[in-house]
Amino acid sequence: MIQSLSFTPQFIVTTFQPEMLVTVDKFYGVLFNNQKVLSIWLIRCEEAMEFVDQEAQVQ
Repeated sequence: MIQSLSFTPQFIVTTFQPEMLVTVDKFYGVLFNNQKVLSIWLIRCEEAMEFVDQEAQVQ
């Protein structure tokens, strides 16, 4: 559904679901500290997948 709607709007999705990662074309890392955003950076797909895998093991 997101891919069919993504031709005009942009979506920002926060997820720990690996199936969502295969549908996007950019990944961003966001660092928070005390409810404030410290930094945002572009990351590789592999880094995003590793992060999601690590979170799945914690839960």
